[in-house]
Amino acid sequence: MTYEINRDEWNAFFDALSKRRFEWKTEVEVLSPTIGDQTLNITLPFNGITVEESGERTTLNISVGETTGQHQSHNILNPTRVAYLPSAEKRSDVIDIEEADGTKTLIRFIEPSDLIVGFAAVAVTSAVA
Repeated sequence: MTYEINRDEWNAFFDALSKRRFEWKTEVEVLSPTIGDQTLNITLPFNGITVEESGERTTLNISVGETTGQHQSHNILNPTRVAYLPSAEKRSDVIDIEEADGTKTLIRFIEPSDLIVGFAAVAVTSAVA
C-alpha cells in the first residue's frame, strides 16, 4: 500500500527516513516525460534527504555516496507530491517524488544483507609415529 505524505509532514518524514535508512544502498531513477528515464545511481549508500523552503519555493536535496569521488546530490525543485511504498518484506522501500511537469524521482532502498558466518565441524586426528 502506498502512503502519500502531506506537504506539512515532509520535514519530519525525511528527517526520520534519513536516520532509519542511513547508509543503506540505494537506486535513484528519474522518469521524465521530456528526456526519458535515467538511472542516476545503483548501490550508492544513502546519506539523507533535506527539505529547503524559501518563500513559495521548496527544494528536496537527495544525497548519496561514500566519498567525494563517489558522491551524488540530486535536487528536486518544487515537488508536488511525495509518496512512500514500504516493501512487504521490508527489503526495498520506495520513495516516489513527483514534480509539476510529471517528472518522477524514485528512490529504492536496499536493506543491508545479514552477515552470514558459516562454520563446519571438523574431526581432528593426531598421527602418532
